[in-house]
Amino acid sequence: MGNSSSNAADGNGVGQDNKAASSGKSASSKQKAADNKPIPDPAEIKSKPVHQVICEYNDLEDGQMKEVEVEGQKVLVARDQGAYYALSSKCTHFGASLAKGALCQGRVRCPWHGACFDLATGDIEDFPGLDSLQSFEVEVKDGKVEIHTDTVALSSTKRVKPMITRDLECTLLYLIVGGGPAALECAESLRQAGYKGKILIITQENDPPYDRTKLSKALTSTASDLALRPTEFYNVYDIHIMTGMEAFSVDTDMNHMVFRGREWTDYTVEYDQAAICTGSRPITLDKPGTNTFSKDVFYLRTPAEANEIANKSKGKNVVIVGSSFIGMEVAASVVGKAKSVTVIGRSAIPFANLLGEQIGKIIMELFESKGVKLVMSSEVEELIGNEENLTQIKLTSGETVAADICVVGIGVLPNTEWLKDSGVKLSERGHIIVNKYNKTNIDNIHAAGDCTTFPLFIDGDRLVNIGHYQMALSHGKSAGMNMCFKEEPLKSVPYFWTAVFGKSFRYCGFGNAKEDEIVFHGESSKFVAFFVRDDKCIAVASLTWDPMVSVAAELMRAGIPIPASTIREDPEQLHLLVPK
Repeated sequence: MGNSSSNAADGNGVGQDNKAASSGKSASSKQKAADNKPIPDPAEIKSKPVHQVICEYNDLEDGQMKEVEVEGQKVLVARDQGAYYALSSKCTHFGASLAKGALCQGRVRCPWHGACFDLATGDIEDFPGLDSLQSFEVEVKDGKVEIHTDTVALSSTKRVKPMITRDLECTLLYLIVGGGPAALECAESLRQAGYKGKILIITQENDPPYDRTKLSKALTSTASDLALRPTEFYNVYDIHIMTGMEAFSVDTDMNHMVFRGREWTDYTVEYDQAAICTGSRPITLDKPGTNTFSKDVFYLRTPAEANEIANKSKGKNVVIVGSSFIGMEVAASVVGKAKSVTVIGRSAIPFANLLGEQIGKIIMELFESKGVKLVMSSEVEELIGNEENLTQIKLTSGETVAADICVVGIGVLPNTEWLKDSGVKLSERGHIIVNKYNKTNIDNIHAAGDCTTFPLFIDGDRLVNIGHYQMALSHGKSAGMNMCFKEEPLKSVPYFWTAVFGKSFRYCGFGNAKEDEIVFHGESSKFVAFFVRDDKCIAVASLTWDPMVSVAAELMRAGIPIPASTIREDPEQLHLLVPK
């Protein structure tokens, strides 16, 4: 059957055993090696203590935040329930000013993409982003708020949450299948929770975990550009990664999995616990001509595919089949570089099922104003070309569209076929069913990310599948913590965004635009929309109306209802619901 788990991992993986860390103690002495920047010689680091008054005690009321400058660095100052806190001022994800975010019950949430941080510690609690904030000591004396820190801490705006390293005397092996954000966060959470054994990530990807959400927005990016962690990080924390290996089968009685390599070589790995984070794959276009012109048909999955789309689009007729977020982001990326860009969508209005017709029309008009042609209520009938190349696409309406390349974005399927006879329970659509601890029906197997169906706590624990980057990271954390028997339930509010033509659309919650009432405020250039069901807001969407979505997400997480009466006349009344 091939190599054992130890041989396979040590011979083919990123990250090697670190004998110096065999004690399993905190990796703080090694942590700086995981930073993207070169490690300075400690003797060259010149730090000085900082003791500075940053505000008067009465400058802020409970629930308020502001930025102050300390030794040339921005610091976030917040007051919550009478206490003051000082943290790094920028979100560790994309650098948004947290002072413009949402503060609720001891947490601050980023206004852009919803990452959350603990006010007292700076630890990241919800995603996206991986790193935590610096937290500074604060003292209130004689009515003044003073910060106590040093210049080195001030200059380092983010930090890795404390993690331990492997103890070589621990013989346990925890296996993580898949190489996306859920897999990485699962591995990090294991180390944060105190797991000292071996961690092995096996993925069919060619590269260690990277941010796939950026592919459709930056088509020329490489895997190294998008890497979620540098290679040194995996060495520091003893996380092994095997790439180019596809999960083939699992024996849940014997606790071993079989993986198949590029050369049809099988590897068998025996595990103590496993987390399945295999994600999803694009649905292929099954129409006449698809195979004939396969070199001109693309499914955006890897950096190599994104690069090829970018290169082949220049001066060509590009057709996007499917008005999904990925498809529309690709259209926005290539317009202006391609000869023409056409989007073919089955629905009459893009995103109408999720965001409603009014917002869908706003997005549609935005794309059309930028030169993207949208052919809606249409489907592909056939791909047509000459002997070598695709030249046009015929629609079921009989219309033909000029096409030199075709990018397909018509949905995804979970990567779970290999589990069908394993005993791991799957939904009718093939998703792995997990409980609120991301545990499957098999005691020592958890699952996380796009390949799962899970109980959504803000919707009465209804089983749902949500393919969002932020949710995948939250799943990974839940799986890792609960593989260490922490019994921490998944409590993450769905939060996603799309950025096109310099505009960022945000959404939190879990609504149904076909059935929910939509309370809309604003206009096409700035709006907030509340999705109402049973006289309660269950989802919020916005454009340039921050931090409205983040405030709503914090209220939902805290279990604080958002009555429709509160936001019908004045959406800013939402802020009044936040506890002070």
